Amino acid sequence: MTISTAGLNTLLEKYFPDIEQVTINKGASGYNNTTRFIQYKDEKFVLRIYETHNDVAKVLLEHEILEKLKTKDLPFNIPLPILSKLGKTFHHLEEDTNKLACLFSYIKGDNPLFHNKQEIYSFGVQTGFLLNGLNGIKVSRPFAYKPYYEIENTHPQCTVENIVEWCTNPPAEFKDYSTHLQIIRDKLLQFIEYVPMLRKLPHQLIHGDLNQSNILVNSSGKISAILDFEFATLDLRAMEVAVCLSEIIIKESNKMEVLDKLRLFHEGFTKVSALDENEINALPVLVQLRRLDVFVHFLGRYIDGIDHADVLKEQMINYITNLKWMDETEEKLLDIWNGK
Repeated sequence: MTISTAGLNTLLEKYFPDIEQVTINKGASGYNNTTRFIQYKDEKFVLRIYETHNDVAKVLLEHEILEKLKTKDLPFNIPLPILSKLGKTFHHLEEDTNKLACLFSYIKGDNPLFHNKQEIYSFGVQTGFLLNGLNGIKVSRPFAYKPYYEIENTHPQCTVENIVEWCTNPPAEFKDYSTHLQIIRDKLLQFIEYVPMLRKLPHQLIHGDLNQSNILVNSSGKISAILDFEFATLDLRAMEVAVCLSEIIIKESNKMEVLDKLRLFHEGFTKVSALDENEINALPVLVQLRRLDVFVHFLGRYIDGIDHADVLKEQMINYITNLKWMDETEEKLLDIWNGK
């Protein structure tokens, strides 16, 4: 996204008394948001501009969750929204009123690469602490997002019927991926059969998108911050774990190294939290659901004209890679979580 300096200055004047003391630097932006690092005198902040929605209710819900979570005794940092001079935690960009922007406290750290044992073990520990902290939090606003297993609600353009039709008769630029799409279509229809069972599993508030871009590590490799609670919602407790496992699996091509990392994550997680037997047995399905949900999310973005075909193709490949690994290694994953 291109944002004029004048537009940013107008926005930042709502936060800082002396705009001449403000320095703006570009940050690494993801698919959903644009980031700018803000220096004001000796203090640093992060400006976040939402790219995929302009829903004030979603932003207020996210900020309410953060405010309640900060009262918990957590061993990591979370971003805290900064109040403007008007006492608000968000503002519209005046040059584009469809864009919402928020200013957050800056948290020092780097995104992990998941190459060393300390990072993976710490990932498990901090995921457990996060789930414990989120458990029991009550919010006054309705949740903006449905549980993962209600995959028909992932994107308004992507009903189950629409996905099946699109995968069966894709655009010409996806002709070389017809086999991928047939597998995705069949797995989607197969997944629907699991939904009644999944609905019976424990539910609670979860982050829902724990991946490398949303966590920070310090110099010792310990996870020091968890970021971006935009998609936090009431969902399966085990889904938080499944998202993490899915992210570890797609980052590592060596099967044995994946298993070693999954053991480390399990060791860290079970030090502070636990899943019950039914949740553990559902993990293979939920790991696949994470990748299926990501595919549907990016299919919607492709249909909306936000992303090019290459972005969606990458997610298709990720899904097939994840599926192949799970088909070959499902029993070993369950053995790890059953303590064998």
